[in-house]
Amino acid sequence: MADNMTDNMTYNTTDDRKAGIALIAGSIGGIVTMAVHPRGGGSLSAAEVPHLALVSGAAHSLALVSVLLLFLGACGVARRLAAADRLSFAAIVTFGFASVAIMIAGAVSGFIIPDIMKHMIRDVPTAAPQWHIVMDSIFQINQAFSRIYSVAASIAIILWSGSAMRNGGLGRGVAIYGCIISPLIILGIAIGHLRLDVHSMTVVMVGQVIWFILVGSQLLSGPASPRHKPIISIPA
Repeated sequence: MADNMTDNMTYNTTDDRKAGIALIAGSIGGIVTMAVHPRGGGSLSAAEVPHLALVSGAAHSLALVSVLLLFLGACGVARRLAAADRLSFAAIVTFGFASVAIMIAGAVSGFIIPDIMKHMIRDVPTAAPQWHIVMDSIFQINQAFSRIYSVAASIAIILWSGSAMRNGGLGRGVAIYGCIISPLIILGIAIGHLRLDVHSMTVVMVGQVIWFILVGSQLLSGPASPRHKPIISIPA
């Protein structure tokens, strides 16, 4: 039995470290994505559109890989906190929902919009108003999915932080930060202060990836230290 417990602890520690690496790598990828993300504004010439499409595709490809890494790391966070209560399970389901939304938003921004722009510059000038209507409509769709991600990911962080505050498993300072920054992000979106253009999305990403990096660092540092001892069920 002692050997089984030792093997289980070794497995959990290794799993935590892998999850921590995934969280940190995904967070860094998200920051790099926002740094190289093309900025909107101004008109583009026909020669500039292919370059924009290339940069946008590369940036959003990195974003999609980063989201995948974040979700893998988030599964490790959920496993670490799962024994305590149901909040961790609710958090990973919510974060999965958020990941699907940002995947769609990234695909739209990185691949669909640049392709539409290529078709637009090849069309006759008189068709430009119709193309602008199409672009604006797709942009609004992209904004909707960005809002879904930002709010859902913030709710997931609140749930994980709340679980850690009640039962341990993560540092109290990290949990407090998550319980503060996430409601602020949700409030900023609700009142329209964060419109989720490139600048505002960068603010949201930075606020969230700080939490993910801190959690990832804790997963790398060692085993969890629960606030309460787990209840052991004795078979009748």
